[in-house]
Amino acid sequence: MNKPHKGIWIAYILSCFTPFTCLISGVVAIVYAGYRLDKGEDGQVIDSHYYGLIRTFFLNLTYFVVLIITVATSNAVLIGVNDYWYTNSTIDEIAYSIPYIGFLFGLIAIVVWFVRMFQGMKKLIQNQPFGFSKGPNL
Repeated sequence: MNKPHKGIWIAYILSCFTPFTCLISGVVAIVYAGYRLDKGEDGQVIDSHYYGLIRTFFLNLTYFVVLIITVATSNAVLIGVNDYWYTNSTIDEIAYSIPYIGFLFGLIAIVVWFVRMFQGMKKLIQNQPFGFSKGPNL
């Protein structure tokens, strides 16, 4: 394994640990990827993988920020409505189920993240550029 390939593998591994390390390893991975891209010594195939890692990280970061804000806000609004304006057991049940629904969406996003990381790793092994999907991205 030559030196540029070793660096991209480190970035991939750090990206895979991101959901478990509260984004710390992902930040290290994208800073490293940006550093390698700035040096411009790795070639187009490796650079496409660095770009792909950076893009995937920020797409997922944005998704999780929006998910957390949506879950927290909708839960708080429904509990506030139930406590202060209109007491109803159905509203209360919905409000307390929202975090679990958010957890499910988050879990699905993490699975999609891992799938993309492993697809990128397979393409790297085959020495193919990182392919950006044409459809909606999570």
